[in-house]
Amino acid sequence: MSSLFGLLRRKPAAARPIEAQVATPAALPAWAQPLFVSALAPCVADGADVLVWKIQDDASTAVISDQFKANAGDYHQRYAASDHFEKLFNQGLEKTGVTVAERPLILDLGSGSGVNSIVPCMRLFPGARSIATDLSGELLSMLGAYLRETGAVEQAVCVQMDAMSDHVAPGAFDLVTGAAILHHLERPKAGLAAAARALKPGGHAIFFEPFDGYGIMRLAYERILSEARLRGDPLDPLVERVLGNMVIDTAARTDPDPTTAAFKALDDKWLFSRERITAMAQDVGFTEIRIVPNNDGANLYQLIAPIQLRLATGRIDLPLPDWAMDILKSFDAALPPSFKRMAMLEGTLVLTKG
Repeated sequence: MSSLFGLLRRKPAAARPIEAQVATPAALPAWAQPLFVSALAPCVADGADVLVWKIQDDASTAVISDQFKANAGDYHQRYAASDHFEKLFNQGLEKTGVTVAERPLILDLGSGSGVNSIVPCMRLFPGARSIATDLSGELLSMLGAYLRETGAVEQAVCVQMDAMSDHVAPGAFDLVTGAAILHHLERPKAGLAAAARALKPGGHAIFFEPFDGYGIMRLAYERILSEARLRGDPLDPLVERVLGNMVIDTAARTDPDPTTAAFKALDDKWLFSRERITAMAQDVGFTEIRIVPNNDGANLYQLIAPIQLRLATGRIDLPLPDWAMDILKSFDAALPPSFKRMAMLEGTLVLTKG
């Protein structure tokens, strides 16, 4: 996978925003045209190639957060995990027994660079044709360059658009996917509604999202921070700051009040409960809601803490001291797999439209 990641990390040097009249929408693959009720116009091009499209005359007021605007390339590098998400797709389908239509039409919500959604789907579903959507044209241009350089431009189309909009044709898609998108939204129910609207009857949606089981990690981090003070054995200042921020962030995202200014300022807004996400999915028309816990391993909490440190800092040289890892080990030992599945950290939502 190193060559694939290297390709996706490389921004197309000549890619540039263009005015709609420079290229013609006729370059859009024929299969993609009926999937939109709104006209498309070129957004980012490299020479004669359109890497990213946009909705012509779109009046959407959706905005992208600073987390994504600041440095799309860095965000991509930090969160790219194509093999991991391919495994989650497989696990979700196998454990639920859901079968996706052959050569499916796929709508991906919040694609980013596509490495965690479009690329796994291209491997998993032969003959699939995908619409990749995101508010970030820069991230989509990375995917567009990858599609061109791998000869896959007929397999996916990148469109800069609000995932919650009604620009796609209703009832047109076999599968809707979203790799960690709903928890970023102020109104995740609107994202689920957009998925239900786009699906054919009997179609499926697959989302990967964090859950309120992260409260266990909050308790573990609080214990570690307290123990450091009691021992007089201070943590690395950056580690201490990250763990403290994780405690604050987990508290803010667990059963949050979406009407507050503090909630609106969060990039990651939700740690879902089973009850909340199930009720939202039912309300928008999904008749079958299945939630598959992503991990219930014996050393789950010991694995997650270093991952959270790496994602928060971009560094791999910030280990926790042995005594802190022993605290995490004690949490792992106290809570069996059945509890870890019930109080899952992350889960795969597999939804079916009636």
